[in-house]
Amino acid sequence: HRMAKDMGSLPVAVWDSQALTLRDVLMQVDVPTLGKIVKGQFMNLGVSKIPFRSLQQEVLIHSIKTNIKVLSHSVQRIDGRDGRVRLQPLEQRLSIPITYQGWFELLSEDGRSARPIDSVLTLAKVKPNRCLVRQNIKAFMAGEDGQMTYDKSKIVPAGESLTLMGDITVKAPTGERRKVLKCRDSKNVILFFDHEQRGLFTLIAGSQDVAGVMTIKDIIGRFRLPLTVKLVQGVWPKVDSNRFTGTIRLDWVYTDEVAFLCPLDRGMFRITPVPTEILMKVLPAANSSEILENQTIRDIITKVNRMVANYNNTIHLILTVPEAAMAKNKSHKMVNMFSPKENVNGHSQVKRSKSREDILMNDVDELYQYLRDGKMPPKEKFHYDSDEESFFEEPAYEKLDDFRSRLQRLERGEPGNQSSRYRPADLAKLGLHKGAENLRSVGDHELHKPETPPEVPPTLPPRRYTRADSAPSIQLNQVQKSSPQKAESSSGSSRGGASKKDTKQSSSKTSSHSSGKKNTVHTFYL
Repeated sequence: HRMAKDMGSLPVAVWDSQALTLRDVLMQVDVPTLGKIVKGQFMNLGVSKIPFRSLQQEVLIHSIKTNIKVLSHSVQRIDGRDGRVRLQPLEQRLSIPITYQGWFELLSEDGRSARPIDSVLTLAKVKPNRCLVRQNIKAFMAGEDGQMTYDKSKIVPAGESLTLMGDITVKAPTGERRKVLKCRDSKNVILFFDHEQRGLFTLIAGSQDVAGVMTIKDIIGRFRLPLTVKLVQGVWPKVDSNRFTGTIRLDWVYTDEVAFLCPLDRGMFRITPVPTEILMKVLPAANSSEILENQTIRDIITKVNRMVANYNNTIHLILTVPEAAMAKNKSHKMVNMFSPKENVNGHSQVKRSKSREDILMNDVDELYQYLRDGKMPPKEKFHYDSDEESFFEEPAYEKLDDFRSRLQRLERGEPGNQSSRYRPADLAKLGLHKGAENLRSVGDHELHKPETPPEVPPTLPPRRYTRADSAPSIQLNQVQKSSPQKAESSSGSSRGGASKKDTKQSSSKTSSHSSGKKNTVHTFYL
């Protein structure tokens, strides 16, 4: 009766007599299907052991999948007194699905990374195969004739990947010739960027590159863990900086089998990933084929499909929450159900679950308040049934102290005891790489390659020297040694008259040119 009241007219479910565990449901029943939980509980689902406490029993079993995730933890950069930067681990553990579509870049041991490219001109000089747009930038498009036009443009959002196609020369509206960079986006749309535009770009690493951004799947398939990375672009968890800073230490890869269940209650419409290891038994609907033909159920499945896709594209925060707290928390308006309720002055910061009518009435009151103040209400303020989550939270299956001790053993190169829940997976069996011998370690010198090739001018050919007529010169006369008698005679003759002196100098010059033994002349050009 409650299900029909909240979800509309649905066929009456006929429950099977044999209860199945979550693992057996996948082997014996086609999903999606409807089910009724008759044993066990997890969060707001299951059979309550406490009187006068209601849990959701009728659920939609959307799918049961084995997810490949990377167990990691948040770290933060700290500036030391000696001027050095070091990384300090935080207590927040993370779980990243390999289907996460964010972009990461590798960091050195002190948290340094390569600088991004800040202009289109530099990007054209580097000439990478692909690049990632780090901030919104204006791009010009092609006209009906396939040529670039300045009359048609669009804004390329951050996170878009571009494939470079080379430089071309176009005619600007002013009549001058300008160079533009021709690119193709992820939707095969041709875009043009002027060389004088400013932007922020990062290279997308190739199959053999280390510098540049890459997906989480590429990282674990090419490099050995543990490894420090930085989230450059992707769905960022909207939490405090003491829980997530964007700098992540990837520890190891593990597998996680979960069943995506959704209660059939519009007031609590949100998927709940339930691990198949939880002792829970459900009765599948015998008339599942008839129920799935109902339009209301089809709309629910479409909505849950978006929720599951969002689950696979978000970073999950792992929290240590007592079992009683997990079962007690039933708020569907919280971003995540495991988040603790912080009380300030006796009032909770997180709103309790409200009916749809109460939410609508509150929104109407806010709209009237905007009208009284003469202001326009924001367009993003009033919306409903959002399927987007900035992050998900998972219960921890290992104590934090055990997790820390295991990290210390991994840093020392020791295997240590592995938790059954977070046991490292064999990546070769999962098809993520061809063996551990093909994985490579990353050195700090490989992470800081220059973005642009060094601009060294080419070597010039030897230039032939030619003296100008106006160049000043200095002539030095070097007199060779002679006998004392000749020196005295020459000095004595010089004391004679001026006529004798001139005669001696002229004869000396004539003899020096003829013999080449007495005087030599050296000329130096300045």
